[in-house]
Amino acid sequence: MRDDLALTELASASDVGRVRSDNQDLDLVAPPLIAVADGMGGHKGGATAARMAVDALREVGTTTDPAALLGALKQANTAIAAAAVADPDLEGMGTTTTAGFVDAGVLYLVHVGDSRAYLVRDGRMVQVTDDHSIVAEMVRRGALSEADAEHHPARHVITRALGVDIDVEVDALRVDLEPGDVVLLCTDGLSGPVDDDEILAAIDGAGTLNDAAATLIALANDAGGPDNVTVVLARVDAVTREAAAAG
Repeated sequence: MRDDLALTELASASDVGRVRSDNQDLDLVAPPLIAVADGMGGHKGGATAARMAVDALREVGTTTDPAALLGALKQANTAIAAAAVADPDLEGMGTTTTAGFVDAGVLYLVHVGDSRAYLVRDGRMVQVTDDHSIVAEMVRRGALSEADAEHHPARHVITRALGVDIDVEVDALRVDLEPGDVVLLCTDGLSGPVDDDEILAAIDGAGTLNDAAATLIALANDAGGPDNVTVVLARVDAVTREAAAAG
């Protein structure tokens, strides 16, 4: 753990895409907290579920307790499920959520669904989270190749989401960071139509993270924009202990 590492640059962008009529994605950039959510369940339901998840995370504030992140998603799950029962217009709603914060050189993440967290380091990019989807689980079991997964008819069918069941299993992860690392959170509107090499090139080739975010949105739309697309980018670097404390 390094207490001299801190968030030094943040950017986010979201777009409706070229097929959908409304944007049910949401992002959250509230240092040290970052998050993306991809709502589902119709126009009203998807947007409501994503908003409830983001609102629950916002309550975490500046707390750097990993248990608070996990508790926020559990709380959101209960609230979304209850709201869906209470209002017939919200029946079947849910949302993916991937959220995290950096503390003492460690990225703490919580994750449900098929939105993703990536780590970009030294010209390479790795996916940190596992997709909670039928196709991804088939790939992990060796029942389907990654190439075939890209075109499988069930590739967008997820197996976990906030609000769908009374209890939800939330993945909790930690990643040790190094100076210059960039964290990318995104919905499947980016990771679906745009391959990892293009995503990496856009981030590494950009002058700023704001430029990178704009390029990633453009890439998704150039690839057909089949879904809402949302990205959050965060760079960590070494700072003085005084600057980190002033935060």
